[in-house]
Amino acid sequence: MTTLEAAWERIEAWYAAQGALDQLRPGAPEEQIAALEAFLGYPVSDDLRASLRRHDGSVEGGWPTGTLLDTAASQDEATVWRQLLDGGDFDDNAEHDASDGREQVERGWWSHGWVPLDADGGGNGAVVDMTPGPAGTVGQVLDMDHEVGPSGPQHGNLAGYLEEIASTLESGEYVVADGGVYAADEVEDE
Repeated sequence: MTTLEAAWERIEAWYAAQGALDQLRPGAPEEQIAALEAFLGYPVSDDLRASLRRHDGSVEGGWPTGTLLDTAASQDEATVWRQLLDGGDFDDNAEHDASDGREQVERGWWSHGWVPLDADGGGNGAVVDMTPGPAGTVGQVLDMDHEVGPSGPQHGNLAGYLEEIASTLESGEYVVADGGVYAADEVEDE
């Protein structure tokens, strides 16, 4: 069993224990992944392909960070960021260094080589980096904050991202309430 598969099993077990396995969408058929790749202009990483085949995202609000994007939502999110990049909106941030001099991430505020992974509904989320800097790794996961820009890598690969999600869920920090996944302390305060 791969690290990614083991992480997904832990995540699925948490959702099942919450009676909320339906928060995770069924896997994407190969045609949907191929359509995403055609839009992106390059193949996705093996980890991302395996993850999408297992679960094509979550329902809206059904993930600890907001929503785990399905193939269509990932494409929609990438379209917005690409339009801003191509329109020159990020020209003043062309030298933004997400990896603080470690050369793991190409400089800039956005890259066509990033695949949106999750979204919080406010313009922030994780991305899978398919075009890393010279010291980076294809498939590393970055954090993209619309106000402060990208940072990272946060994880060396998607499996690391999913392992952190699994650990966070297992820690009791999140609960399922009102059809979504929420921080436990937010639900308790209501």
